[in-house]
Amino acid sequence: MKKAKFSNRDDKGRLYVDCSECERGGNGSDIDKCASGWRTRKGRKGGCFSGTLMAGLEVEKK
Repeated sequence: MKKAKFSNRDDKGRLYVDCSECERGGNGSDIDKCASGWRTRKGRKGGCFSGTLMAGLEVEKK
């Protein structure tokens, strides 16, 4: 597993997924892309708490 570069956990332990590391983002493999992140390929250009982290990436638990 590779550590996610831009995604992280907030103070309450919820997963924040950056658009560049999301399955529905610009680099992801999901056919149904997200309306806000479908063109985002670089980090720190947006993200959400309901995204799905790409396969092969992990975020450490707090």
